[in-house]
Amino acid sequence: MRKLITLLGATLLAGSIQTAAAATVFYSDFDTTLNSAIAPGGASLTGVQGYAGLGPVGNQFSGSFLRSATANRVTLTLNGLPEHSALSLGFLFAAIDSLDGTGSFPSGDFFKVEVDGTTIFRQSFANAVDSQIQSYAPPAGVQLARKIDLGFSGPGSFYTDSAYNMAADPVFSNIAHTGSSVTISFQMEGVGLQDLNDESWAMDNLRVDAVPVPLPAAVWLLGSALGGLGLLRRRAA
Repeated sequence: MRKLITLLGATLLAGSIQTAAAATVFYSDFDTTLNSAIAPGGASLTGVQGYAGLGPVGNQFSGSFLRSATANRVTLTLNGLPEHSALSLGFLFAAIDSLDGTGSFPSGDFFKVEVDGTTIFRQSFANAVDSQIQSYAPPAGVQLARKIDLGFSGPGSFYTDSAYNMAADPVFSNIAHTGSSVTISFQMEGVGLQDLNDESWAMDNLRVDAVPVPLPAAVWLLGSALGGLGLLRRRAA
């Protein structure tokens, strides 16, 4: 009986700590019209050109993406979120043409992501020349292409392009958040920003998942089950 009680208790405990799967609360592949939850500023839907096919199976650049000039801010606002303990973001990021990295003329280009006004990511990207410093060191599985011609203002010279799967970067997973609404902004910033024909950025397959809190019913079930097992043990004694 003791072994049975222990086994059943462990089984119930394992079941009780499981949580429901994350719920996707927003997704856009930018292939048709722009979703009304996005305020693009000056960004617009643009064909992906040479980026097509980059990315893991099921999450690849295709059709069109949302392309933005540097300095422009793209904002996503979501309301009526389900109960959750965190948010996770996923998107394909295109660093296009002569982005200047950190501290080099014209003083760098930094991609910044904010959640409700809090910066969760700010790193520089460099495409133009080898002497420029890129602060972003992508984790394994993030970098899809680096400093190759993927279209736009190229080919060659300062106008090379890079691609990244930001869904594979842990910094965008499990961002603490519990509110019923969220504002997420994306911007390439710096003091030496240039126009769209010189440098730009784009995103594709933007996704937001709400990570649920542990299910109270599972905790209640565990307590009830263990109480019942304790009663059985006393009777057996």
